[in-house]
Amino acid sequence: MRSRSLLKSSGQATIEYLFVLIFIVGISIKIVGAFSDFMRGSVGNLGHELTVNLSTGVCSQNCFFSGYQNGNNGQ
Repeated sequence: MRSRSLLKSSGQATIEYLFVLIFIVGISIKIVGAFSDFMRGSVGNLGHELTVNLSTGVCSQNCFFSGYQNGNNGQ
């Protein structure tokens, strides 16, 4: 009778380990995906801001950065 009970539960630890591993891998994939989306959005916004600020005609009255060649010397 004892050998039958051991036979039924012999793979239980392995199955539980696989379930925990699958759960952790799933959570990790979600976290990496969210971080990837965040970085993609941040870099995209940074590129947009740099494009707007470094384009011709950024500042029509006072320019904080006098090195831009947009017709305004910062005064």
